[in-house]
Amino acid sequence: MFPKSVKSAARVAAVTAVLGVAAVGGVGVANATSHLAPEEVYLTALDEEGIAYNSAYYAVATAYAVCGDFEGGYGFYEIGLDFLSESAYYSPYQVGYLIADAVTVYCPQYTYALPA
Repeated sequence: MFPKSVKSAARVAAVTAVLGVAAVGGVGVANATSHLAPEEVYLTALDEEGIAYNSAYYAVATAYAVCGDFEGGYGFYEIGLDFLSESAYYSPYQVGYLIADAVTVYCPQYTYALPA
């Protein structure tokens, strides 16, 4: 068996890899429907990816929180790992899309911080 620290490091590496792949797929999804209100664009992007949310209000509030985290100096992977530690509801892949779509719609000034 591997020591706990090795298992933890391996899990973080795997999660960050999945987050990055999802983010690359999520970038630009929302731009195709720019004639819609930002909330509609964001929710449509989540719906198209099959990412469920409890309420539109909560989903949009989460997107704003993501932007606030970037503004606070946190990076993509820090935000993603924090999100995953607080919620068992979403997979790393879904979290990557949530973050990328939030940035694309609500805070495009942080697009540079998304994995390429």
